[in-house]
Amino acid sequence: FGFGFGLPGPLLLFALGGLALTSFRSSRGVEASDSAGAALCLQVACYCDNRSESLYSRLGSVARGANTQTAAGLQNLVSDSCLAMLRSSKDWLAGRTASETSGLLRNDVEQGFNRLVVVERAKWESEQGSLTRSAPGQPTYMVATLVVLLRKGSALPNISGSQDLREAIQTLAAEVSVEDNLLGAEL
Repeated sequence: FGFGFGLPGPLLLFALGGLALTSFRSSRGVEASDSAGAALCLQVACYCDNRSESLYSRLGSVARGANTQTAAGLQNLVSDSCLAMLRSSKDWLAGRTASETSGLLRNDVEQGFNRLVVVERAKWESEQGSLTRSAPGQPTYMVATLVVLLRKGSALPNISGSQDLREAIQTLAAEVSVEDNLLGAEL
């Protein structure tokens, strides 16, 4: 009947391949309408010469006033944290980003988020034990870390200067402000 490898053969193969991929993705819990996800980590190192007017106190007041029991409250926490980081740009010393985004066959972004959170919590525990101060009230340094899980997002840019850090913070704040995009956050 002459199917051979003319026009109908490759079309049939592509159709079967598409069906197999769709069925594979459905078996992993990924539907065709689902958007790709992202786990993003943003860190800002700052000089805190005056704790009451530094990023330290700004983030403290944001965290104390946050209602993390609701999606809107969590969204406000991340947005206000990004705003506080932007307002402390004169004290920035360094910045770092890490991003994990899902792809066609990868749907483990939540695992990436959990890994980023555990790594940052482990750093906190080890660094707390080694902190010593020369005298109370002396200036200190701090690193603010924000880890978010987004329903849809793109990788943050690598940081090589203050403009890159500003762009990364603004990008994160913009993606978090999209309704129903923020799934989880740790500050």
